[in-house]
Amino acid sequence: MDNLQNNNVENNNIDNDNFKDKVNHKFSKVKENVSKSNSERKNFEERTRISNLINEAENKKSSLLIEMGILTYQKIREGYIKIEDFDSLSNSLLELDKYIYDRNLELNKLKKKNVTNDCECGNKIKGQDRFCSVCGKKVDDLDDRNMIICEFCDSEIEADSNYCVCCGKKVMFM
Repeated sequence: MDNLQNNNVENNNIDNDNFKDKVNHKFSKVKENVSKSNSERKNFEERTRISNLINEAENKKSSLLIEMGILTYQKIREGYIKIEDFDSLSNSLLELDKYIYDRNLELNKLKKKNVTNDCECGNKIKGQDRFCSVCGKKVDDLDDRNMIICEFCDSEIEADSNYCVCCGKKVMFM
């Protein structure tokens, strides 16, 4: 009889250990999901902040374009246009174009963080991963491209570009 009671106690202990393991496993999954949600929330907040900066810069650009249009109209009506009159407005527009372009690049990098791709081996690869965690294959990364600096707006562009993706000027190869 004592043997039977001991077996029952041991079985109960094993059942309790299994139950504890299951609870701990579920709890760790919940913690993992909460952590993931916090990370996604922070990423969303950063994307929103950058989007707002882009909108502000685009609004400033619109105001400058309107001002430039009014000045052009006045000069045309007066019968003459001097290129020097447009220099400061053109420079301000170029600075805003570069700022908008850089913020869009920043925003795209943040968007890529949460994107997952499938590796050839079937593993899911997150946007910031450089290698597959299962097979070790190198993930093609756009940041590894050969880059040059545009002579006109100082933006970083791909070396094989014919035109700058920021200012639209033809790339001069030396």
